[in-house]
Amino acid sequence: MHAAIPHIFVTHIKLSNLNVLRGYVFDRTGVFKYLVKCLCNVVGLFSVYAFDEAWNVSKIIYYGLLALNHRGQAGSGMYICGGESRILEGGGDVERAYNVEKLIEVEGWYGAGWVSTPVVENRNVVYRHHNDTEYLVVSYAPIVDMEERIMECIERGFKDVDEGAELLNSLSEKVRRPLTLIAVSNNSEMLIYRDPSGLKPLQIGAYGFDLAVASSESCAIECVGADFRADVDAGSCVKVCKYCVERSKTRRMGCYCALEYIYYSRLDSTIDGVQIYRFRRELARKVAERYQLKDYDIVVGIPETGTIYALEYSRVTGLEYYIGFVQTGRRVRSALVEDILERMIGVQLKMSPIRPVLSGKNVLLIDDSMLKGVTLRSIVQYLRNRVGTCRTSVLIMSPPIVRRCPFYMEVPEESELICANVPKSELAEVLNVDEIHFAEIDDLYETFKLFNIDEDRVCTYCMGGRSPW
Repeated sequence: MHAAIPHIFVTHIKLSNLNVLRGYVFDRTGVFKYLVKCLCNVVGLFSVYAFDEAWNVSKIIYYGLLALNHRGQAGSGMYICGGESRILEGGGDVERAYNVEKLIEVEGWYGAGWVSTPVVENRNVVYRHHNDTEYLVVSYAPIVDMEERIMECIERGFKDVDEGAELLNSLSEKVRRPLTLIAVSNNSEMLIYRDPSGLKPLQIGAYGFDLAVASSESCAIECVGADFRADVDAGSCVKVCKYCVERSKTRRMGCYCALEYIYYSRLDSTIDGVQIYRFRRELARKVAERYQLKDYDIVVGIPETGTIYALEYSRVTGLEYYIGFVQTGRRVRSALVEDILERMIGVQLKMSPIRPVLSGKNVLLIDDSMLKGVTLRSIVQYLRNRVGTCRTSVLIMSPPIVRRCPFYMEVPEESELICANVPKSELAEVLNVDEIHFAEIDDLYETFKLFNIDEDRVCTYCMGGRSPW
């Protein structure tokens, strides 16, 4: 295993800004496939297509990935086309992975990018030559083990967008994977596809008549100055080329992943017509109506996704809200970090406690979700032993997560999930808190109904509920 992931590399042409080469043969296909194997599970997609070859989209894709970095911080990549096709790969945080000054030298007027999490066994990117055409396909779900079938569907989609959508729908349903993807060819074409489940988000936007943009979340579209236009419908394709933007007629009734709305999506995003900010406020209201916890001096949100929940809970219950933690350095999403030491460091960086606020107080901590419980236990122990809080309890704004997601959402194995292995009656003792409370699945369903979404379309499988797909 190599000691570090290279900052940037460009296949076909040159290698630049590399940290480590040690003993590896970098050839036309070997470099890319080796690194994709070492990197992981794609959780964020972004692409740009300029209708004028005078554009250079490499920095636009960089800023789009920067806006999606909350979805995955283990790795990222770009495929830039126009003239010579180039692949760039970065490890870790997007901002540190690429030399922005050098990106301007990577010329191309269309391309795609992705961010990923550290799940080594899942390979979600295919790069290959097929029938004299160069393709890169990046998907939320693993596709390396079905390259031939994927390429057949993609080629058909570039020729006939309706037939391509039907073939991809059939394949996705057959293998039971959410094959939402973006495909780019060096023939100046791009194919954007969202699978029939609709569990993985994908949206399109535009910058006037100059650029077409596709992204996992609307926040990235808006961050690069483009206008959000629409969600890609479940079971449909969008083909983009120099002369047209063509949508397939195929449509399916998609599902809604509860964790996308509770945790993964950024607060300023809108997905399938649901404003994430409003959804989390409404969910907090439902949970506040269920739990009127009055025996506390203050309520504090665990940064940063717990903050909006804590604010709304405070407003509904009248319990005073305080900022209890300060972030140091870049944002680290500790739930997405595999290594325990790195996770603990990430927790300390993003949650340095404000002692005058917390010391000697009865504190109600609010967080969005809990997987392994390691982060939460570390926070509570630190507050009790080093800050000097008194009564310290936790309110989680999701139901207990007890099963791994079969649809490639970032949920650990059941053997690692604390709620799957510790009885609810013993959780408080294990986590060293006075009380712990969770939202109920009914709270989620009631919140979705406020957005005219029936509960039979909401996937709560990881929470012990049902999956509509």
